[in-house]
Amino acid sequence: MDQKVQVKLIIRRVPTQAALSWLTKAWELFRQAPSTLIAMVAFTTILSLLAQLHPVLGVILVLANPFLTAGLYKTIVLLQQQQAVNFQLLFSVFKEARYRRTFIRLAGANLLANIPLMLLAAQLLEQTQAGVVDPVTIFLFAVVLCLVFMLFAYAVAIAYFLNEQRLQAILMSSLTACWRNVGALTLFGILSVALGMLGMVTLGFAFIVIVPVLQVAFFLSFSAFFALQLDDSAPAVLEV
Repeated sequence: MDQKVQVKLIIRRVPTQAALSWLTKAWELFRQAPSTLIAMVAFTTILSLLAQLHPVLGVILVLANPFLTAGLYKTIVLLQQQQAVNFQLLFSVFKEARYRRTFIRLAGANLLANIPLMLLAAQLLEQTQAGVVDPVTIFLFAVVLCLVFMLFAYAVAIAYFLNEQRLQAILMSSLTACWRNVGALTLFGILSVALGMLGMVTLGFAFIVIVPVLQVAFFLSFSAFFALQLDDSAPAVLEV
């Protein structure tokens, strides 16, 4: 990664309204390279659809996903630095050997963590088809879903930008960042759903812009939580 990027091993607690600034800044960054960001998100979306065709394709995508995600994040940082970007950057991290072991371990952990989630989802589907849904199953599914999300939400970014290689430290840092900033992430989720509804109103055409902007905004939340790029206009509490 570019040596000019300055990182600090701290986790910030940001105000809830910070979610609004993520979206605003994400739109500004998107406007710098709309075609590149759209192409990147479209490519990963197509891969996700193809992965549904066969379990082997699904496993391959899970293994490749950390590298592709890091490539997208790297592109966003370069845009923040006012540098030129292109579609090939999406695959650039595959060439960075020092991250391979960590990313493969993350992918494996993600696969294992999703097993109970898939089992609960299958159980919910059976209950729905039978017409009797157990509230306990719904509760457990929601809890496991939130836990898996928080564990892996920032895992790739932590490994790549903070150069953390310890799997437990990566997952716990991601979990801590989400827990400390649940208010801002909840507002971001609500705004994302609202934008998603706008996309449906436009028969899906708005998703071409909405999804890349949301991807950029989510990375900006990582920047805010881990002080990747300090913003004096957004006060926050620094915590180890």
